Amino acid sequence: MALLDEIAEKKRALDAARPLPQEVVHGIADRFELDLTVAAAGLEEVPVKPADVKAILERGSILRHRAVEEQRFVLNHRAALELMARLSFDPAGAVTERTVSAFHSVLYRGIEDEAGKYRNGPPKDDPAETAPDPAKLRVSMSALSTWMRKSDAGPDTAFEAHHKLSAIRPFHAGNRATALLLCNLILNRAGYPPVVVLAEDRGLYLDLVERAWSVGDKTPFRDLMMRFLSQSLDFCLEAAGKADQDEPGDLP
Repeated sequence: MALLDEIAEKKRALDAARPLPQEVVHGIADRFELDLTVAAAGLEEVPVKPADVKAILERGSILRHRAVEEQRFVLNHRAALELMARLSFDPAGAVTERTVSAFHSVLYRGIEDEAGKYRNGPPKDDPAETAPDPAKLRVSMSALSTWMRKSDAGPDTAFEAHHKLSAIRPFHAGNRATALLLCNLILNRAGYPPVVVLAEDRGLYLDLVERAWSVGDKTPFRDLMMRFLSQSLDFCLEAAGKADQDEPGDLP
């Protein structure tokens, strides 16, 4: 409960600091774009180094003498984040299974023939074939869509949506990155920054995601996501604080 109260206090402090200067907003956005893309590549086992992700994002196009598919994932993830930003500023629009499919379609455009389409076999990251039967996917996704329509945006809804989508694993590849995009969209709509899964937390994150849907124990996963959210709020508040310090003082 202490962490929840801490997050609420940090959110109030961030709201009080708004609107932030445009250069600060751009700096925060650039940092999250890099960190979220590095995280997505790591979760989906795309063999691209963080330094290369940074170079690809800065150039905005495919680099020579690098694997094209890996670079396309990086650029596609940027496009998915841009879609997330547009949807974040459209609170009247409902978040549904079409939103999920749109994220996946953008993320795997030019990489997977079935981008945005539900799998008809086991997902690539499930060699033990424990994922739900493909025949049940449309019913499960429809139920998720209905639940999201009825739920208010906020951390609990965001983390529960992530959990539900992770349990369904509707796509052949990219379920992890898509679940995070969905989670962060819901957080953004509620005025929170996105959560980032850093490399040092990746193993624990994956273990707790699996534990949540395999044995039904969601508390450790929720606690971890709350910690990630607290860290993101810290980063935003630090950036806002630096902006205040950089402002010129009053003239004598």
